[in-house]
Amino acid sequence: MASSIVHLAVTDELIKRNDFSDTNRLKFGSVIPDAGDKIPSHLKVSIMDGRKKTYDFDRFRALYGKRMLSDDLYMGYYLHLVQDALYRHFVYDTYHWDPSPTGNIERLHKDYSAVNCYVIRKYGLVNDLEVPDGFEREDINRLCAFDVQGFMSELAAYFLPAAEEPVFFFTKEMSDEFIAEAAEYCCEEIRKIRNGESGINMEEYAWSRAGSVL
Repeated sequence: MASSIVHLAVTDELIKRNDFSDTNRLKFGSVIPDAGDKIPSHLKVSIMDGRKKTYDFDRFRALYGKRMLSDDLYMGYYLHLVQDALYRHFVYDTYHWDPSPTGNIERLHKDYSAVNCYVIRKYGLVNDLEVPDGFEREDINRLCAFDVQGFMSELAAYFLPAAEEPVFFFTKEMSDEFIAEAAEYCCEEIRKIRNGESGINMEEYAWSRAGSVL
């Protein structure tokens, strides 16, 4: 899954190109899935007799399709799932990430810390995100429980100064490439949703259950 900082960078690009009624709710929605258990919060499901997994975009659209048109928090949440699907494709298919060698997963996660600092500077991100009033009563909470306080503390830590370290796999250039591609795709997805057209296909972005960690 893409880091919360990368999600915020993509969302800021979307704000530049689209009209939204409440950008704080949009940005909060774009990162809050990472505050819950990753399976229910990301609507991960098994398909094809259990051979593959995917994000259940169909279920989210069925539950919150109308809400997405009027409430930017739900649009942001949906676009987070879309970006994670794109990120898996980007890392595994475009750049052929191999998680199987010992230590590779930990090295990738360390890359996120280094690249987060770069993305914050490059895209002018600031830690101005606020928890929407009454979030605990939002209907999105029926998906799972969210550790909002813990997540907001974790997010704030990403904005603290950190020494720059060399990266192993996920480079600065890759982050720029992904942010640009994800912003372009999400702009088209927003257009489709607002026009009542079919959105991202969950089967097209399904992946094999074996050998996958993201």
